[in-house]
Amino acid sequence: MKKTVLVNISYYVEIDESENELSQKIQRKLCENRILESDDENVFLKWNQSSFKVLNPQIMNCGRCANCGCWTTDMEKHNAIFGLDNGAVHNNKLLCDECLPPDHKWAF
Repeated sequence: MKKTVLVNISYYVEIDESENELSQKIQRKLCENRILESDDENVFLKWNQSSFKVLNPQIMNCGRCANCGCWTTDMEKHNAIFGLDNGAVHNNKLLCDECLPPDHKWAF
């Protein structure tokens, strides 16, 4: 008996605002390899979908970790963004799960 497992892979791409066509080129390139090769003949990986979201901390639940600079989302607020590192505000600073104190609920 087989089960289906959804695997999500996220990439960050920094694009100049004037580069309107670059995101379309990247999306086409990602879609070219719809079937990925596997070393295991029993594993069949097939592309399902891709999406693009421009991260805007002013209107979205996201920001850069105050310690390491990675993109993170505050898991203690509404509308956490799936695909970003889990994070939370600690001592008035947004921190990712790696930089939160070890005893924090969202620490890695």
